[in-house]
Amino acid sequence: MKSMDALLSALGLDPLQGLTTLSASRLAAAYSPPLNPDLGALVLELDSSEVARRAWAVLGGQYAHDHRVLLLRDLDSPAQELSLEELDPEAAVLALYLPPMEALSSFESLQDTVAHLRAPDGCPWDQVQTHESLRKHMLEEAYETLEALDRARPDELREELGDLLLQILMHAQIAQEQDNFRMSDVVADIQAKLIRRHPHVFGDVEVTDVEQVLSNWEHYKSKETDAGPLGGVPRSLPALSQAAELQDRASRVGFAWPSMDEVMDKVKEELTELEKENVQQMRVAELGDLLFAIANFARWIGADPEAELQRANQRFRSRFANLLKTVSNSGQRLEDLEITELKQLWNASKDTGV
Repeated sequence: MKSMDALLSALGLDPLQGLTTLSASRLAAAYSPPLNPDLGALVLELDSSEVARRAWAVLGGQYAHDHRVLLLRDLDSPAQELSLEELDPEAAVLALYLPPMEALSSFESLQDTVAHLRAPDGCPWDQVQTHESLRKHMLEEAYETLEALDRARPDELREELGDLLLQILMHAQIAQEQDNFRMSDVVADIQAKLIRRHPHVFGDVEVTDVEQVLSNWEHYKSKETDAGPLGGVPRSLPALSQAAELQDRASRVGFAWPSMDEVMDKVKEELTELEKENVQQMRVAELGDLLFAIANFARWIGADPEAELQRANQRFRSRFANLLKTVSNSGQRLEDLEITELKQLWNASKDTGV
């Protein structure tokens, strides 16, 4: 106890302040820092440069490279302030202190914020929300996250992931208030599922490729539920995404065309049937079959049909906007142009590379 008091004194720390203490070996064995970034953390027992190198690398998974830390080499020398990226794993170190992050950054503090919003002294809007009223917001945030992914903008993606996480926490908070389950139950369930269905990572099962991993996943899943291979595909998914996922799930249990040529033949077959059909009710049914076959072809070439259609929609928006601008600049109206002129303008808009 005296040695810890001396250590804290050398670092200028109050022994009563919130503090997490762990060994460097435990930190080095982790894949993500087991630390609350809202509390200070003290890393001890830095016995080797190999442990230190791994421990410093793990810290980078939560703390910024320029996060200021205090390094203590011995009790007779003053603590040295430097950044994480300046840490030398070869240097002899007695202890490393990581101050709390400037902004609240822990999952626990976010849970507390959400609980406060729902509390009697919280926000009137948040207080009246239900699972049902939040449903549309969950869907909107999921789509906004996908848009951020498509635009490949990290800052935008970070914000959208936060908005999506808020929806999850709101539902968990409501469930807790209704005494149905808690956020800790949600985390425990997915944690157990990940470990259970990855015995090749957390157990002694060996796999050779991704296909075997997916096949094993379906095998373990079938032992847990009687819903069948397609049972986990949400009916609320957009139809094109749902078609791709249904066929992907079916393929994992062997229900799939053996070659891409046969998949394309099926697309051509459905297109021919659509062209020949004259009865309206049957024609629209054939259209559905064609779209389903195209979704399967997308899976074969490694494309997400929903994402590709979204990109095609965006290309159409941009090209149509260019066409409208060209027509407007010429002093004409779109509805007054012949189809041949419109085709020429359309091809010109495509030639711009949009």
